[in-house]
Amino acid sequence: MMHHKRCEILSVGTELLLGDTLNTNAHYLAQGLSRVGLDLFIQTVVGDNPERLKQAVRDAMARAEILLFTGGLGPTTDDLTKEVVAECFGRELVQDKEALDEIKAFYALTGRVMPKSNEKQALMPRGGILLKNAQGTAPGCIMFSDEGHIAVLMPGPPREMQPMFDSEVAPFLQQYSAGRLYSKVVRVVGLGESRMAEMLSDLIESGTNPTLAPYAKNGEASVRVTSRAKTQEEANRLIDPVVAEIMRRLGPHAYGVDVPNLETVISKRCLQMGKTLCIVEAGTSGLAAQRMQETKDADRVCGPCLSAPETAKLAQALNMADPLPGDITQACLGLARQAAARFQTPVAVAIIVTGQQAACAVQVDEVLHTDARVLPARGKDYYSTHATQMAFDLLRLIMTKGQSLGL
Repeated sequence: MMHHKRCEILSVGTELLLGDTLNTNAHYLAQGLSRVGLDLFIQTVVGDNPERLKQAVRDAMARAEILLFTGGLGPTTDDLTKEVVAECFGRELVQDKEALDEIKAFYALTGRVMPKSNEKQALMPRGGILLKNAQGTAPGCIMFSDEGHIAVLMPGPPREMQPMFDSEVAPFLQQYSAGRLYSKVVRVVGLGESRMAEMLSDLIESGTNPTLAPYAKNGEASVRVTSRAKTQEEANRLIDPVVAEIMRRLGPHAYGVDVPNLETVISKRCLQMGKTLCIVEAGTSGLAAQRMQETKDADRVCGPCLSAPETAKLAQALNMADPLPGDITQACLGLARQAAARFQTPVAVAIIVTGQQAACAVQVDEVLHTDARVLPARGKDYYSTHATQMAFDLLRLIMTKGQSLGL
């Protein structure tokens, strides 16, 4: 096994620098390097300026051993990636007959003659490796410096770069990997990211293999546990004890391992228990129903769903004879009871958002539970998301008795 090397991605193109084109190549390469098992430390975007590109290459050479370039391999005068990298690497560019023949053949397929300007694309570094491009006229190459640096040059168009990376670059880079990266994600609800990180601080600070990374998004948090290993089995031996300790510390706040969201947990539990649910919600723009209806088994677990902008209109839609109480928690109780009775579902969820106040009621087999909160001033989308999370978490705790889904 060769020495494990650090990587840097350099995306070349003024259109990327100015934001005219979305840099999807960097995203694709970052994921690809992770699959190969190589460490990516920095991504750089530089325009089509030879002096600034030269400086970017030299800076990257001081930080990493493997440099991956996209863009700047075209036939025009401002396509200078290959020339600049060759200068920085101290390598001569020479005409490559195989590359030239490939470009001519590409033009011949459409009945055209290759322009003279395309000959520049067939220049390859002496001692380098040609990367064929079946989708266009710009072949890539792998270049080596005397100091041990490796430059991988790929075309800018994603439809050309992606197959080149998958078929030729990734297999080449595999020899420099110290093992692939494997991860498991613990999903957490009811705890903020900072509080969760505090509870796991020693694991986060001491982790080397595996490492822990906390995240927060859409009203919940998560912890990604990542290890470098040769196989999934080896990774599991490293990851699983750490995941188990995280679950122990976070208790019922940790609702699953490698599950996408709360609604998936609820859907699976409904299937296991043979139950269907209905949802009635006011002030959420129907978010709870939308989330449940996007789960894989929605057609088997979701009963009727009603949404209205105001509580009174929701009560009217449910044909409630008596007016709802002013307290929104008590109003949720009334809505949940009425929905379960009217729609004949063993599980009913009622949610009300009015201003910064949010409340929910959950009925499971005629047993009712409620929760209510005053939310910080963040805006309607925030209120809807957090009210829905609150209701789903309450239902999840009742249906699973606080147990998590996954490991």
